[in-house]
Amino acid sequence: MKFSRTLVILIPLVMTGCLEIETLTRIYPDGSLERSIEIRGSEAEMQSTSFNIPRADSINWKISTESVRDDKVLYRATRSFASVSEMNKSFENNSNPQRVKIKAELKQAQGLFFTRYSYSERVWAELPGPKLPMAEYVSQAEVDALILSETESGEGQLDSIEAKDIEDRLDLYLQKRIFEDFAGLLREGARRAGKIEMVELVLSEHSDSLMSQLSVTNFYNENQVWKSILGNYLDASVVDAIQEHNRAGLAAFYQRWQFFEETILDDYKFEIELPGVLRNTNATAVRGNRMTWEPEAIVLFFGGTLLEGESSQVRIWSLVITAALFLLTLILTIVGFVRQRRTRHQI
Repeated sequence: MKFSRTLVILIPLVMTGCLEIETLTRIYPDGSLERSIEIRGSEAEMQSTSFNIPRADSINWKISTESVRDDKVLYRATRSFASVSEMNKSFENNSNPQRVKIKAELKQAQGLFFTRYSYSERVWAELPGPKLPMAEYVSQAEVDALILSETESGEGQLDSIEAKDIEDRLDLYLQKRIFEDFAGLLREGARRAGKIEMVELVLSEHSDSLMSQLSVTNFYNENQVWKSILGNYLDASVVDAIQEHNRAGLAAFYQRWQFFEETILDDYKFEIELPGVLRNTNATAVRGNRMTWEPEAIVLFFGGTLLEGESSQVRIWSLVITAALFLLTLILTIVGFVRQRRTRHQI
């Protein structure tokens, strides 16, 4: 299980499982594609996965599930697509704000002797909560450097002091985002219940304490932990009234951050096969014409991961026709030369 150590304080200790998610996208010479998904994990985790798997259009996929060792389940889904736009439509149909998103692009350029293929696939997830500017806490470049330093290839890029400083600021940003998300829903419930002044007083005097406690909340225990937190500052009847007047909003808050926790705990492996010979790629591993990426899960929430590859394939018929034309030209040239010599001899 891989995740940035930056987020340790946000992950409940009761969570012990994760999913192993693998995808393979094969691109064929005519531009058609085949998409395969394999997921290993418990059946309960499989049912609640936030990854982009067939849901709305499952009837069009070949899907199987089988038991494997250690009470795990292996889920497989495969489908062929006539074009990348058809595959993107499937991605869109099986997505929502609390699921991993995918968008692919395929370009084909036909030359005289070669067809060039350029394929890219972006995988990302929306960070929950209000649109709080991250730049005030940590830059995207610093987050990228921190995530890279967690990988084998980027080990040693940041020294321990630099890494700890970035971690602390990223932690603060995430804590603030969770707090602002919760505070907005709390205010809405208090406003409806006629308790807004009490809540505003608590938020103004105890925001740091609330933010700290929310950062280690177990988001699998909907609407319970936050009640015990507020119970330190408000009468139980006030807390109940706030919950009653915004029950749906507070439940959605937990679902949003549960999605975040589930996603960063999963392991991801993405593979792509292009026709012909690979020319360029940003993959971490290449074998033949298959490219492999194993990104840190947290990167999905901070810009996503971009899978890119380029290849070229010989156009056999173009070579055959060109060779035939060359041979024909050569023959005609030789025949013309021979006739010309004969004509000279006759004269």
